[in-house]
Amino acid sequence: MSTGEIVTAYIRAIESHDLEDVARRLHDDVVVVEHPNKLNPAGKRYDKAALRVAGERGAAVLEREQYEIRSVIVEGERAALSMVWTATLKNGTTMRADICSVVELRDGLVWRQEQYDCFT
Repeated sequence: MSTGEIVTAYIRAIESHDLEDVARRLHDDVVVVEHPNKLNPAGKRYDKAALRVAGERGAAVLEREQYEIRSVIVEGERAALSMVWTATLKNGTTMRADICSVVELRDGLVWRQEQYDCFT
C-alpha cells in the first residue's frame, strides 16, 4: 500500500470506531500531538495506550463520526490531510471541525501525527 492508502485506511478505522483495527495500524512508539483547540485548550500528547483510552471515550459518546478527506499531499512516508470532521453525539448534538493532520509512517505504521483541529 502507498503512504496515502495507509493513512486513508487509518482515518477510516478511526471513523468506524474499530479500536482493534486502529491499534493494528499504530507503531508501538506512536506519538500523536493534538495542538490546542476548543475542546483541549492546552493541547494533548498521546502514546499508543492513551490513544486506546481516547478511542474508547469517543466511542462511548459518539453515535457516528465522519471524516471528509478533502486532499492528501504525500511526500515519502509523510502525508498531510485536509479534512472536515462531522460527528453526532449520542444525545443528538452535532459537532464539526476543519482539520489539518500530518501523519508520518515508520515500517508502514502510523508513527507520528500532529493534529490541528478548528471547531466551528
